[in-house]
Amino acid sequence: MKTKLFYLCLGVITLTMASCESENNSDSSVNNLAAKQNEVVNSTNVNLPDFSPCVTTDLLAARRFDAGEFRVYFDAEKVYVEYETNEDWYIRETHLYIGDQELTPLNRRGEPVPNNFPFGGVHPDGEQNVVYSVSKSTLPKCFSISANAEVYFVQNGEIALVETAWARGERFTQTSWGMFFDVCQSSCW
Repeated sequence: MKTKLFYLCLGVITLTMASCESENNSDSSVNNLAAKQNEVVNSTNVNLPDFSPCVTTDLLAARRFDAGEFRVYFDAEKVYVEYETNEDWYIRETHLYIGDQELTPLNRRGEPVPNNFPFGGVHPDGEQNVVYSVSKSTLPKCFSISANAEVYFVQNGEIALVETAWARGERFTQTSWGMFFDVCQSSCW
C-alpha cells in the first residue's frame, strides 16, 4: 500500500513539474518577443509624429464608460501607440501586446492575460497620457494590438471608480471582454 501511495505522489509531482515547465516555455516566448522588441519607450517625453493617427479607437472602462482614446501612429522607423484618458479618468497601469495575433498571451480558455503582455507599466501618480514606441522592423507587415489598462475616475477630488479598460476592437472570446484589433503597415505609411 505504501508503495502505491509513493508512486501516486511521485506521479503527481511529475505532472506538476511538467505543467510548470510548459507554462515557463510560453512565458519564455513572451520574454523573447519583449527582448526582440526592446525599443519600447513608455512616457510622456516621447514625441509623437506631427501627423494624424492611423487608427483611433475608444478606451472602454468596465465595458460601458468612455474613458478616453487609444491611437496608433507611424513614422518611417517606428509605430507609436498612445493611451489618452478623458478629463476625469486617470491611468494606473498599462499592458500592451503588439505583434502576431497567434502569439498573444492567452489562458486555456482563449482569453487574454494582460499581466503576461510583454509591454506595460505602473503609473502610481495617475497619468492621462502614456505612449509606447516599437521599431517597425520588429513587426510583421500586418499585426495585432491588444491594449489593456487599469483606470480610475475622479469625482469631487476622490477616486469614485477603479475599472479595467480595453482599446475597442474584436473580442477574443464571447466570455471575455478582452479585445484586439489588426493594423497593416501599408495602410498607415
